[in-house]
Amino acid sequence: MRRAVPWLIAALGAALVVAGVVVFAAANRAPLDFGWSSYGPLTHHMAGYRGAVTFADGVEVLWTAEHLLGAGLLVLGLLVLTGVGGWLLGRRSGRRATPGS
Repeated sequence: MRRAVPWLIAALGAALVVAGVVVFAAANRAPLDFGWSSYGPLTHHMAGYRGAVTFADGVEVLWTAEHLLGAGLLVLGLLVLTGVGGWLLGRRSGRRATPGS
């Protein structure tokens, strides 16, 4: 059981990464609004969180709450995987014998 715990945590981290990518991709597939309502002002109950990032060449990227959730899951999963990988490498390097013994 002791050896299985790091691998279970690594599997959790991988699942978080996959879930983040799936949620982010699903947010990109949401229907866009090109009709008459696209020129109307957003009301507070419609928007939730909608932040736009404008790049230097004028390209604007719209981030919704689903985009933020997907990015957050992805980063959390990568942090878990990095922590488990560092812990495993640290345990492995600690087993070296000293030259004097």
